[in-house]
Amino acid sequence: MIADELFHSIPLAVIYVFTVLLVLSTMGFGLVLGRHYIRSQGAEKETSIGSTVTATLGLLAFLLAFTFNMTASRYSDRKALLLDEVNAIHTAYLHADFLKPEAARKAKRLLIDYAELRDFDPKVDEITPEALAESVAIQAQLWKIIDQHVSEKHDAGYLRHFVEPVTSIINSHNSRIVVGLEDRIPGPIWIALYFLTGLSMLAIGFQFGVSRGGSMQLAFTLGLTFATVILLIADLDRATEGVIIIDQTPMAQMHLILQESSRNR
Repeated sequence: MIADELFHSIPLAVIYVFTVLLVLSTMGFGLVLGRHYIRSQGAEKETSIGSTVTATLGLLAFLLAFTFNMTASRYSDRKALLLDEVNAIHTAYLHADFLKPEAARKAKRLLIDYAELRDFDPKVDEITPEALAESVAIQAQLWKIIDQHVSEKHDAGYLRHFVEPVTSIINSHNSRIVVGLEDRIPGPIWIALYFLTGLSMLAIGFQFGVSRGGSMQLAFTLGLTFATVILLIADLDRATEGVIIIDQTPMAQMHLILQESSRNR
């Protein structure tokens, strides 16, 4: 959907500023409406306004909690998938010794190249279609080695020890693409979140206007609070942008281990 691409392409700084402005503008508009209502209609019962504001804020809090839980869960999934891939690559490297000697050496070189390709810094290195295609090409070469051993009727018990981690590598690759690069908060949820935020701030501003209370300090504090929460949700929703990014140290350390093992051999 267009909304999905739009929200995912907007810089996080723009999201933060827009949210602050949305909160302040809707609250200010509600304040003007409240004071106009008092001048034209007279006093309004505080209980009816307060209950409406409470209900609206409750719905907003529910949607914020639901959205945050969605992104936090996917963040945990990305961490788990990274560790699964690291373990699968390392296991495949060790189990390559179950192959024939020449094939084992080739498989280990391919796995080192694969680990080097997967060892990147999301804050600096861009994930390109070419890099993903290269990963798939290495997976295909590893599977070709397996096919050759099958055709040569290599010992099935030995071969299984290598097949299983290679299969895990392929599955981890596919899962990391989907969870890290494709899964995101749907556009309609973003629209509903901002709509409910604006409506809640409008109700608060109206209550301030009717009661002739409130202050700019309180309005600004609310603006920063809601903007920070929404920014946190947007940051968690993006795997390669922002402050909250999965630490790639396990992959880097495993890559160094494979290189050292190769030099020792």
